[in-house]
Amino acid sequence: MMDFRVIKQDQRLESNWSGGKTWELAIYPEGAKYLDRDFLWRLSTADSNRDESSFTKLPDYDRILMVLEGDVVLAHADQRSVHLQALQSDAFDGAVKTHCYGKLIRDYNLIYRKGCGGKMELLDLHETSRPVPMSAEAVGSAVSCGIFCLDGYAVVSCGEHSGMVRPGEQAVFNFPEGLREDILVMGEGRSIFTEVVMGPAETKAGQTPGTGETQAAGAEDAKAGQAQAAGADTEAAGASGEAADVSGGAFADYKACLKLFLSRNRWAMIMRREGKSDVYYDRQLADALRRVERKYITMIIWIVGMLIFCCVPAFLGVGAGAVAVILALFTLVHLFVIAPCVYMKYLPRPLSMHMKSTASLNAAEQAYYKQEISEDPHFDKLMRKYASDEEGYFTDESSPLHRFVKKQ
Repeated sequence: MMDFRVIKQDQRLESNWSGGKTWELAIYPEGAKYLDRDFLWRLSTADSNRDESSFTKLPDYDRILMVLEGDVVLAHADQRSVHLQALQSDAFDGAVKTHCYGKLIRDYNLIYRKGCGGKMELLDLHETSRPVPMSAEAVGSAVSCGIFCLDGYAVVSCGEHSGMVRPGEQAVFNFPEGLREDILVMGEGRSIFTEVVMGPAETKAGQTPGTGETQAAGAEDAKAGQAQAAGADTEAAGASGEAADVSGGAFADYKACLKLFLSRNRWAMIMRREGKSDVYYDRQLADALRRVERKYITMIIWIVGMLIFCCVPAFLGVGAGAVAVILALFTLVHLFVIAPCVYMKYLPRPLSMHMKSTASLNAAEQAYYKQEISEDPHFDKLMRKYASDEEGYFTDESSPLHRFVKKQ
């Protein structure tokens, strides 16, 4: 179940360090301690009165720092340096010894455990609401998002949750079971948007991704939220005209698997036919489809069946014409019965929960969908294999093979 909070200025946890003060805005999971290093991510802001300072080494974490006020140079050991002015940011490895030259009057920090994905962006707010720019990885993953108000005000909402964020305040959205709706923001001035993708959503309610620690969220609330989200996906899927209808139960799953097999098998994927579909497949379904095709399961079954129905009749003295008929019938049975049943075994069900119309996608799902249809692993593999071709037959965009493989 999604958790939403707005942390006011008087709720921030204040601490002193040798060069100034730090205010902890939010930490996850709630109740974790920065000094114990038992957190997945932490948002904070700090001030400094030093002309030079060194960052604490955090070997298990990555960091993103934005300068709110000041003009500094960050030197990351002997690897690289970067010049940052107000509202510029830098992402770096917490394990590297980082030295700061110049007065970092005020900054904003995101620290997140290695293995998670993090980003930080500056948002210019508008009077009309707009979705925040989620990453494609946020779909189907446990994700936390934050809005920190720099000046003016921000009104944030997601589903039934909404709140106003004033300067110095921090809004936090935690999605333990994956993003289901857009986060909308409107207002005046500027805010900082942060995102931490903590990994695939756990199927067990209350499980903190990547740590094994349990959260306070109850299993019943999580199941109710999942059922409600599934209902929303089902409604959107029905609007597409191609997604499965849950009212049909197993038969609806069979029809969806038949359509998926005919359009998403290895040869259809080479032709990129799935890129023309107006149905969106979420990350869990897309990954499962790749696993089935990567193992050649349906192809192996067809080859074994063809060998059996070719050799046995020939051994029994059946004529060539009859053998051809038997092979044709087996191929039809394989296409319309065996292969869809294999897909039903390996794909997440009900399929209607993992399919929806592309017209009803939220911001993160749109980003993931664009990434999916723009990628062509078969073509990339072919290019790597023939990268040394002297005539450029495979790399020249005007070549017939290039056009054939890239054809949508």
